[in-house]
Amino acid sequence: MIDMKILKIILLLLFVSTIYFAQVADTTNLELTKVDTALVNKGTNEIDTTLVTPVAEEKIIESPAVELEKIYYNLEYNTSSFDDIKNQWIITDPELLRDLSNKFIAYNYVRIDGRNVSKEFIKNLNNQIANGEIAIDLRKRFYDNEIEYFAFIQNNDDSLQNGKPVFDPVFDPVLDGFYLQSIIGKEQYKELQNQAYFYTDVSKEEFSIKHGYNFDIYLDALSSNIMFWKTTSNRQNKYLLSFFGDWGNGNIHFPGWALQQYFLGIELKYYSKLPPDPRNYSYYFKFGTGLQTAVPYETTVPANPFLKSGTNLYTKLSASIFSKNFFVDLEGMVTLTDYAVSDFKFTSPTEYYSVRNFYSFGIRAINMANLADFGDLEFSLGIATHDLNNYEYAPAKGGIVDLIPQKDFMDRFNHFINGSIGVTKMGGLVQHKIDIFIGYNPENYGYYGFTINMMLSDTFGFDIRMSNAFGMDNVKYPWRMDSYLVFSPVFRINY
Repeated sequence: MIDMKILKIILLLLFVSTIYFAQVADTTNLELTKVDTALVNKGTNEIDTTLVTPVAEEKIIESPAVELEKIYYNLEYNTSSFDDIKNQWIITDPELLRDLSNKFIAYNYVRIDGRNVSKEFIKNLNNQIANGEIAIDLRKRFYDNEIEYFAFIQNNDDSLQNGKPVFDPVFDPVLDGFYLQSIIGKEQYKELQNQAYFYTDVSKEEFSIKHGYNFDIYLDALSSNIMFWKTTSNRQNKYLLSFFGDWGNGNIHFPGWALQQYFLGIELKYYSKLPPDPRNYSYYFKFGTGLQTAVPYETTVPANPFLKSGTNLYTKLSASIFSKNFFVDLEGMVTLTDYAVSDFKFTSPTEYYSVRNFYSFGIRAINMANLADFGDLEFSLGIATHDLNNYEYAPAKGGIVDLIPQKDFMDRFNHFINGSIGVTKMGGLVQHKIDIFIGYNPENYGYYGFTINMMLSDTFGFDIRMSNAFGMDNVKYPWRMDSYLVFSPVFRINY
């Protein structure tokens, strides 16, 4: 009998507890239903956070993924005290920005406080990216160089904290490299991690090796460039200042030491927006002067040498048209003074030639077509002109004697119509630039040939330029050679 009473009591307790927990569950479901209905306003996708009860909000936020994320961050070694010396940089390349933002949008990772944004926000974000108003702020971890911070920011945000830029994210930043990989893919993550594109460095130290935007030394006897200073005014543009050295001039078909002048000076290059291709600058300007040089190979010049006959100035302007891939080039040298007898070191009467002035105008196009592994097609077309003077060093005759005084200034000029076509390959193990050219003189002669510049890992290489004459009359043009061959090793270092 006792056992039967105990059994009835147990059954009664089970019945009461079942009713109680069913009522609690119904109440909870009702609360969640109200929250779900109130979270989304009629006609919009925006969340009304004022209608979220503390209980419901906790149930929404505390998902297993969030709990796992909390555990992950608690286990991670905190290096926030090293933030001021971590590698931090800004991406401003418009094409890369579009690609990354598209992945965030497509995979539904554009969120604010963990919640999806409205369609209007997405539309406004796309417009800002198209107008160049958005950039990306990145930072690497101190101990393993994984990306620990990735955020879309306003490109005109110039806030500073402790002397370093501080940027407010446009939407939720990504705080973990592995999470970032799941959004943009492993391959693109590696590109960001290795900074294998164009960017603006805002770290204290700048040791990355990206072409054109850190200090760059390019040593080529025929055409050298040493970049020694850079700056930006809005984190989207770039000014580069370099020393340059050009031997001879190909537009008037005196390559390398054939002209026996080396032009040295300063070059200013400007990018209005950092492009994926460093050849797509906005403009560059060169200003310098020519220096007399010796000839490594006597067979490459005529019997009478080419010499400077006065102080000259050399300038070149190259500017982009149609925003990219098309350029106009203006180049010139003008001699301002005449050398006296005391400026030469001859010990006997000597004849020599001298190019005192030359000018050229041309248009160029790059990236016209992709030829797979061979490179990108490019071409150029232009005109050039130079004067030719014949002098004699003869102190007994009164100093420097003009041997063709009957020629007027304009009659001393020789004109060329120039054209070239070639391919350029950048990136990979081997880089090259190969051009085939022709230059025609209205007096029915000219030159054709090729130029080859090849580099291994953009560090070591060679530069070869060869041209051959056609229709040449050596009696009429004694200062011209039937062929020219100039070459130089190339060494490049970025630091």
